[in-house]
Amino acid sequence: MKPLFKHNQSKQVENWRLMTASARRDRLATACETLITLLPDSQHGNAKRVFAQLLTQANKLDAVTDMDGATGESNELRHTARGKALIVGLPSAHGSSYASLLLMAQAVSALLAGCEVILRCVEQQNLTANLQEAFLTAGVPALVLDVANDADLVTLLHMSRLAVVGVVGIQKEVNEVANTLAQTDGILTQLVPITDLEGGHEIFAPDFVFHYSTERVKTVNTTAIGGNASLIELGMG
Repeated sequence: MKPLFKHNQSKQVENWRLMTASARRDRLATACETLITLLPDSQHGNAKRVFAQLLTQANKLDAVTDMDGATGESNELRHTARGKALIVGLPSAHGSSYASLLLMAQAVSALLAGCEVILRCVEQQNLTANLQEAFLTAGVPALVLDVANDADLVTLLHMSRLAVVGVVGIQKEVNEVANTLAQTDGILTQLVPITDLEGGHEIFAPDFVFHYSTERVKTVNTTAIGGNASLIELGMG
């Protein structure tokens, strides 16, 4: 049963990554409507602006940049999910009135980029459960999103193949997370912090969602032997 679960999870995660960002956006937009209702009425306006800012990045995530190569090959620059993402609400965030919205924003960003997401916010366990339900109901595959409130944070930060960590908390706590990540083995893990607990100005950066993605180049040879046809003709003259 365990190997089957792992196989199904890998398949769901890969299928989510291979979807267009626009397709993921449509499902997440539905989830965001539910997420707004979980917040106090006074925050509904801010939440709508935050989610709109994030979801509009889908078109940029889907964009393909064509680049000509020196020997005639075509190069396509695309964005793809960075990988497994851990979203953490640190203890200091619990005292912020906007902590819930900021945690939601981190989760939406990671999912929009196509990442597999693990949520951890011990101080807001009801929130993480509600987030998981909202995303599942909106069509995010069940095995793409998990909640790990019972797990030790340091243990999670040492997970195999952890690609990115999104945190909400004060700078001192963020620095502690960064120091722990610096001591881990394996791939380099990207840290995406939100430390402005009353304004969340980081979210409005035009490239915020792109912290959860990475660039990938697809190169296609345009001639049978991989060279520029005009150069070959000149060389054989």
